[in-house]
Amino acid sequence: MDTMRFVRKPWFFIPALLLLAVGLYAMAGYWLAPRLLRAQAIDFVDTRLGMSLALGEVRVDPFRLTLDVRDIAITDPGGARPADKPLVALEHLFVDLEGASLWERRWNLSQVRLEGPYLDAQIRPDGSLNLADLVPPPEKPDAPLPALWLQALTVSGGRIDFADHSRSLAPTKAFSPIDFSLKDFSTAPEGGGFSLATSSAENERLQWSGQVSLRPLRSQGRFRVGELRADSVYGFFSDMLPMRLTAGRFDLAGDYRFEVVPGQGMQLEARLPAIDARDLRLRALDVDEDWIQVPEARLGDTRVSLHERHVGIASLHLQGMAATLWRDADGRLNLERLLAPPAVDAVPAPDPGDAAADWTLALGEATLQEGDIRIEDRMVAPAARFHLAPTRLVARSLSLDFEQAIEVELSSTVNDVAPLAVSGSVVPATVVADLQVEVSKMPIEQVRAYLPALPTIRLECGVVAAKGRLALQASEGPPPGLRFTGDAGITGFELVEATNGRPFLAWRQLDVGGLEYTAGPDALKVARATLTAPFARVTIAEDRTINLVELFGAGDPAPRSVANASAAPMPVDIARLVLRDGAMAFADLSIDPDFRAGIEALRGTVTGLSTTPRRPARIDLQGHVINRFSPVRIEGETHLAAYDQHTDVRMAFENIELPIFNPYSGRWAGYAISKGKLSTELHYRIDDRRLVADHHVVINQLEWGDATGSKDKVSLPIRLGTSLLKDRNGVIDLDLPVTGTLDDPSFRIGPVVWKIIRNLIVKVVTAPFAFLGSLFEGAEQARYVDFEPGSAALPANAGGALSALAKGLGDRPALNLDIPAGAGDALDAQALQEQRFLAALAEVNGNAAEGSTLDYAAMDAQDRRNLLEALYRRETGSRPEPPQVDKAALAGQSWSERRESRRDADVAWLEDALRPRFAVGEDELVQLGQARAVAVQEALLADGGLDPTRVFLASSLRGEPHEGRMRVELALK
Repeated sequence: MDTMRFVRKPWFFIPALLLLAVGLYAMAGYWLAPRLLRAQAIDFVDTRLGMSLALGEVRVDPFRLTLDVRDIAITDPGGARPADKPLVALEHLFVDLEGASLWERRWNLSQVRLEGPYLDAQIRPDGSLNLADLVPPPEKPDAPLPALWLQALTVSGGRIDFADHSRSLAPTKAFSPIDFSLKDFSTAPEGGGFSLATSSAENERLQWSGQVSLRPLRSQGRFRVGELRADSVYGFFSDMLPMRLTAGRFDLAGDYRFEVVPGQGMQLEARLPAIDARDLRLRALDVDEDWIQVPEARLGDTRVSLHERHVGIASLHLQGMAATLWRDADGRLNLERLLAPPAVDAVPAPDPGDAAADWTLALGEATLQEGDIRIEDRMVAPAARFHLAPTRLVARSLSLDFEQAIEVELSSTVNDVAPLAVSGSVVPATVVADLQVEVSKMPIEQVRAYLPALPTIRLECGVVAAKGRLALQASEGPPPGLRFTGDAGITGFELVEATNGRPFLAWRQLDVGGLEYTAGPDALKVARATLTAPFARVTIAEDRTINLVELFGAGDPAPRSVANASAAPMPVDIARLVLRDGAMAFADLSIDPDFRAGIEALRGTVTGLSTTPRRPARIDLQGHVINRFSPVRIEGETHLAAYDQHTDVRMAFENIELPIFNPYSGRWAGYAISKGKLSTELHYRIDDRRLVADHHVVINQLEWGDATGSKDKVSLPIRLGTSLLKDRNGVIDLDLPVTGTLDDPSFRIGPVVWKIIRNLIVKVVTAPFAFLGSLFEGAEQARYVDFEPGSAALPANAGGALSALAKGLGDRPALNLDIPAGAGDALDAQALQEQRFLAALAEVNGNAAEGSTLDYAAMDAQDRRNLLEALYRRETGSRPEPPQVDKAALAGQSWSERRESRRDADVAWLEDALRPRFAVGEDELVQLGQARAVAVQEALLADGGLDPTRVFLASSLRGEPHEGRMRVELALK
């Protein structure tokens, strides 16, 4: 009873209740709470998440209001990971709740520690995150966040294994250790500060610190990423990248501001002062070698605005970038494969009206220093290769709007020798460009793949330079239209014949001004071109082939393109071509010795050159052959592309020394030329394929030298022919017109001219007097002088003809004349005998004393018998005794007839007996021949116009009987 009263005393009851409450509180906290927490947690994970939860030791300190949980692990039995690998794990969880939470009506946590946390984060093939399964749907989605003040949150020794199975490469990455801290965090607007640091097994590091709040949801702070591997970036973003990153590391740092604004959505502003990359390597997706290598790269002052969907980059700097670029045979660039979007499954296109679908990019300036770029063009064979180093490139005003122009500046050296400078603007979307280009010292050998392929010619040397404006314009076809305007030049150019290495075409300098080249359609216009010291060689080989025909008659003159489509020839127009100090060498190796000559100091202009038959080109050239004393002049006009429709060209060659042609004259004429000069005026006119050619040839003081004994000489008396053609001044002046049509396949102007000359010589030497007669009327009749038999008296008509011949010979001083002075013929002997016989009869008859003549033929038979008998008695000293006439011959005749027959028989016998006594000797015939020659000589020299030393009495020549007379034929030599 007393005990009950004692217990009921207030001073005992109250403390006892308090002790009991404390005991019960302690038992609930130390013993019951851990069990309830374990049971509730396991049940929650099992029922709400469908996973398994394993907990180690769970301790609750109800007096300190702390919670300690060790060895927490959540596993997903139905997941794809191994059964013993947790989804989430934590070595130690410590929570310290402030008692003030009871009256401050908020969760006031003075400290939360997570030691050794682990996350196995995976993005499934469908793009969902497995960790999202740990967050059940909220029972009250719109419920406000509970009030919370977290004075300190510490995460240490954490690890995250991350795998993205939604990517084709299924990349994985492990981050460890992870250290994170959060201080003075409140669900109130002021939030709290945090700090995060982690790294990967490859030493990739992340540092992140700043302020974060949940109401409103916002954060700001700084971050730093170091040693981020390029292959890590590629692994996670490969399906979005058009290229493959095979090596390299990134360093970046910046600050950000993040906020979710009601009605405006998520806002993010970030600024990165520098993003550095080093040892970066890139390649196309389907190749096994790197195409681009970047030792150093930096993005300067990068700003990102999620609200504006804009990325602004002040600068991009690439240092020492090496790139390998080429154009395939189909014309495609490998760079297209490097920038082509990757093949991904089709996704719905963004709504054009949705402004959020468009991001913009602005890059203020991109620079490349010490670049090394190798370019190969496989559209030509063999492939053309160019090495651009060191390369400096500056590009300004870059953006994702490819319709906007980009300003570019490029400077480099091509293949270690040729400086290159490019500046201007480029529109990427349309490949429209307006560029100033300058290149110099470019060996033409390095662009020979773009030149016409002529296997018979080898490009030996040459250096190209160009400066001007290059414009690329949009076109309907795949390649853009191209236009270049400016100046260009080629120095030290030389082509040689591939078979023997002999120079064929060369020049010291070609300067082209006002150049305008367009491609698509192709055309070339030149305002002015100056060619200094050009040289060309024309050679006739031992087999008589001409190198021009051999060199340009073989091979495909089209550029050596792998895909060479047939196309019309490119029109070329050159307004003015100036030649300075040109030369052309000609060699004929088909004769022995060789013939060599050349045109030197060739200069002048050609205006209006065009491959289209719009207007004729005007030619005005001059130079000299062999030396400066033998000038050459070429002038006129022609259509370069249609010379057979209209050509009018004059050529004049003066004062050329003829002995240089000795290889030809020795072979074909049979004589060397000791001296002489040649001048020619040639005029060629072609209209509608009809040719009219005039050849005015003047040969001065031609003198033949020794005979060569050539087996190929023409069968013509060349010396006589040329002597006949010479005038009194030693000049041969010929006009050789030629007409014909180019449609005649057998028509060749050279053979035609030679045929005319040959026919002329044949005509002259076979009828020299007729030739002289054409020059001096009557001279053609002097070739023959017909003397009466036994007489040296000139015929009556011979004097005029011989006088005309003398004049002709006076104008042909190279000609000599031989007059036959040989002994007379038998006809002359007979005539002289008759003359002596008649003279003796006249003497016997007494006519000689009186100076009268005896007409013996008119005497009757009796008188002739009497005279003959008297002569017989004088010559023989005896009486003539003619034989008796055969009586049978007198039968049937009358007496008078028999008497007449006896007289005729006596006369005949007496004549036959006496005439042999008056026969002439050889000396008299010789004297007759000489007398005749002297008569002709005196007639020729009568007027004194002919040098007597050129007229020769030739005893080896003699007259010949012709129609009852003795004909003396004069001979020209």
